[in-house]
Parts: sequence; C-alpha cells; structure tokens
Amino acid sequence: MKSGIRCVSLLFGLLSAVGAFAAAPDPIPERLAIEHVTVLPMSNEGTVLSDMTVLIQDGRIVSIAPASTTRAPRGMKRIDGRGKWLMPGLTDMHVHLGNVRMMRLFLRMPDLQQSALRTEDLFTPFLANGVVRIMDMQSMSETIGQRVEVDAGRMLGPHIVAAAMIDGQKPLWPVGMTRVAVTPDDGRQAVRDASAEGYDAIKVYSRLSFETFSAIVDEARRLKLPVVGHIPERGSGRTKDFFQPGFTMVAHAEEFAQRAAQPSVAAIPQYVDMMKQNGAWLTATLSLDERLLEQTKDPQSLHSRQEIRVLPPLMRDMVLNQNPYVAAASPQRIEFLTQVVEFNRELVRAFVAAGIPVVAGTDAQVPGVVPGFSMHDELAALTRAGMSNRQALEAATRRPCEWLNLSAECGTVEVGKLADLILLDADPLADIGNSRRIAAVILGGRYLPRAMLDRRVAALAARR
Repeated sequence: MKSGIRCVSLLFGLLSAVGAFAAAPDPIPERLAIEHVTVLPMSNEGTVLSDMTVLIQDGRIVSIAPASTTRAPRGMKRIDGRGKWLMPGLTDMHVHLGNVRMMRLFLRMPDLQQSALRTEDLFTPFLANGVVRIMDMQSMSETIGQRVEVDAGRMLGPHIVAAAMIDGQKPLWPVGMTRVAVTPDDGRQAVRDASAEGYDAIKVYSRLSFETFSAIVDEARRLKLPVVGHIPERGSGRTKDFFQPGFTMVAHAEEFAQRAAQPSVAAIPQYVDMMKQNGAWLTATLSLDERLLEQTKDPQSLHSRQEIRVLPPLMRDMVLNQNPYVAAASPQRIEFLTQVVEFNRELVRAFVAAGIPVVAGTDAQVPGVVPGFSMHDELAALTRAGMSNRQALEAATRRPCEWLNLSAECGTVEVGKLADLILLDADPLADIGNSRRIAAVILGGRYLPRAMLDRRVAALAARR
C-alpha cells in the first residue's frame, strides 16, 4: 500500500469529490472504556478473551486487560460490554463506490445534477453494517477525493482502498469508469499513471489481451502495486498462462466458472494448483451470483427486500425498474447462473481445503447487491461453502488486512491497532447470522451506537 498521493492528484481528487464539502466535520475520536466485554481478537491463535476491559484513546486500542484488574481512567466514556462481543470491523474487498460522474457515464445521462448522489448517503449503509474498510474496484479521481475526506476526518465513512481498472479494446464499461490499454505499452503507461495519481492497486479486466495483461502485471510489480481482477479471455480455456508473479488476487469465484463455455467442477483441482503455485488469493463474491440468480428467476423478489430502500433514489430506481439482469432473464440464463452458484461453492470449498486464502467481497452496487447489508449475506454464503464461522469472519477481518499489507493497522483486536471495531449483541462464532446484531460501531475511536446508525438508515429510506 502506498502511504500518500502526489499533490496534483490530491488537488484534482478534492475538487472532484462528490458532495464532500457539504458534510459537517465529524466528532473527534473519543476516549472509551468498553468494560466486561468478550473480545474476539480474530488473531491467528483463535483465542476468545472473556470479561475484558478495552481502552481506546486517540483512535487506537491502548489496553486489553481483564476487567477485574482494570479501572477506566477518569474522563473516559464507559460502555457496559456485559453480554456483548467485540471484534474487528469488517472489510468488503470488492465494492463499486458511486459518484455522479460515474452515474452520468453508466446511465448515459450527461445532464444528471450533482445533487443526485451524496457521498455520505453512499457511506451510511456500510457503517450501519459494521463495514469499516472497502476496496473500490472501479476507482476514479472522485474516489481519491472521497478517500481524502474520510482520512482527514471531514466525512464519516469507511477507509477506502482505491483500485484503478484497466480494460482492453472495446471496454465493457465507459471510458472514465475504466482505463483502456490496447497494447503492452498502453498497459505500462496506464499503470504508471495510476501510480502517480495515488491509486493503491490495479484491477485488470476481461477484455485485455494476454500480452497487455502481462505488461500491466509486470509494470505494477515493478511499482509495488498489487494486481487484482478478472482473468481475460473468458470461455477460451486458457487460464494457467495468466497466473504470473504479481497477479495476486482473483476478483470472483465465477472467473473460474467462466473459463469454459460451461462451469467445470472437474477442472477445480487444476485451478487449485494454479493458485497455489502463484501464491494468489481469491475474493469469493459468492452472494453476488446468488443474488443475480434470485432476481433473474423472480424479479418481484427485489421489491420485498427492505434494504433496497436505503439506496439513493437514483440507484433504487435503477435496481427496481431498469435492472439489466432482470431485462436479460431467460431460461438459459437461469440455468447458467444456477450452475455458476453451485460451481462457486465447490471451488471455495476446494480452495479452503487446500489452504488458499479466501477473502470476503460482495461487488456491492451491482443492481440488487446493497452495500453493507451484502457483507452479512457473503459471510453466510461462505459458511454454506464449507467455511467455519471463524474462517468466514477472518475472511472479512484479518485476511483482507494481510493482503493489503496493513496488518500493523487493522484486522485484529490488539493493542496499538486502529479502533475500527464492532460491538455485537450475540456471538458470531456460534451463529454467523449474529454478525448482523450490531450494538455499536467504533470507527477510529468514534462511538456510533445502534440508535444513531438506525436514524441515519431511516433517513435514507425516507428519501424520495
């Protein structure tokens, strides 16, 4: 991860940030004492710490000690943690964080007003669901501006990891949402540009040629930028050649499902070998295809899902009334998605058994995949694919911070780390569904109780 961005990109990002300057400054981090709480550190040791007091100051954890021997210093805000569980905040390793320019391009609405999307409205569902860090997989200059606002404390939102997307000739997404590289030289220059502009990672996409893909991965490795993304040449059967040093994470389980015309469970052992030999990780996005199958089979299911109400009106209308996945519904499409869902579960089960690291990501903002809420769908999906509850929680806490090279800052509950935490009313190790039972979120030492989060979510749902 890079520690900073250059002055030119900082200025451009700030000027481009969507609604950033409309947000009021956030409260300073509080001095907190969470007393008599059960701590789930999510460390390698797998320890559970009972009846602890956790002290937080200046946005970091300063003490974790038995409650019987710890007194909260005078002036600390005391939180009764009896009957509650404290664990690291969640990381969604695959999201698409919107902005007005993105929607103008995607919807082909050049006259869309700047007020159509407010950045704080995009952040609220993440925070309300305990998602404190996101990896944006289609980052633009506006994303850099959003990241600056969060990091400076001027807006309450999750930490943002910004990945610049690069696609090939006839890109699947509009230019501006993606960069285009037709030749290897184009690819290397696109990586150099992304590095200079302050992006944290490179996302490779489906229409890159093999030669350009290879040049991108090589240049990114030279510049110490991690590469994540799709495996190009879908349906061609060519897979192993793409696993090169520097291509360190595949963005979806479904990437392997689409290597041939039909998903092939018989090919999974080969994929296991490719991943292990390259040291690559997987972002599963299992719940993505489950949601796509659900809404393709039954479009009315979208109208019964309450979380869709929290989307900004522009996005809500797109999901309910202009949904491209509903428009493309057919018996053949339903059958294909059914096969993909089944394949994905078998793939993840095999990867976990082989020791290949799997992290949680949702592809949030794909129509029907609601930010924040989808993370808990993903945790449940990972357990259905054979992960234990602990493994699923690690996939959304410790593991992402390891891949991001941020283990010193996040991913576990340890002294010295950022106080980005969630306080739960029930034990998620006993039932993964308890990850939804959030009593409070602690973001950089700011205490966000359930009542506050609920008010923010209700305000979103009421917006028309």
